[in-house]
Amino acid sequence: MVKQSFLVSDPESLRALAHPIRQRILLELSVRHSARAADLAEIIGEPANAISYHLRALNKAGMLVESPELARDSRDRVWKIAHPEGVYIPPEAASTARDVFTDELTKWVNAMLNESITRDPKALQGRYLGAALLTRAEAKKMFFEVAEVFERWRKHGMDAAAKKPKDSTRIFHHAIALVGNREASSSESGASSEEVRKLIN
Repeated sequence: MVKQSFLVSDPESLRALAHPIRQRILLELSVRHSARAADLAEIIGEPANAISYHLRALNKAGMLVESPELARDSRDRVWKIAHPEGVYIPPEAASTARDVFTDELTKWVNAMLNESITRDPKALQGRYLGAALLTRAEAKKMFFEVAEVFERWRKHGMDAAAKKPKDSTRIFHHAIALVGNREASSSESGASSEEVRKLIN
């Protein structure tokens, strides 16, 4: 079942999320059961001491928690995400954190639409743009069905990566679902034509 995203609006949490590396850490932990600073340093390409600093900041803000049951000894620190359902920064929370999040997401969406992302032979780049005539209730049902599929595959990837953590063929894939009405311009008639395009690269 897809859960409601965790609302982030208090100043301390917003400050903690304002750094792009911290947002990257949350994304990486959202697809893994847990990770150590050294693991994330290798994945993200930043020094382990810098990653440790960001992990502590996210922990203080309540975004991450430690998993002592997974630690090898008292000095070993293993981290997992505190809100696997994801976090949501509302539009009214004007902050650097939201700017960083929306800027990075917008860049990725534009690059996908423009087909300008470097093709990784281990990754799939797929795009589906569609339209449907639905009631509000039907659109909500469709959206949650799509979200359930995303969530099922996210959990599958987490479990598979935990079993084979060194599997180099398993890499991070972004996925996004947007459902909403199309705002008609003055040049459009009330019954606009439907366009459906599906591209799998």
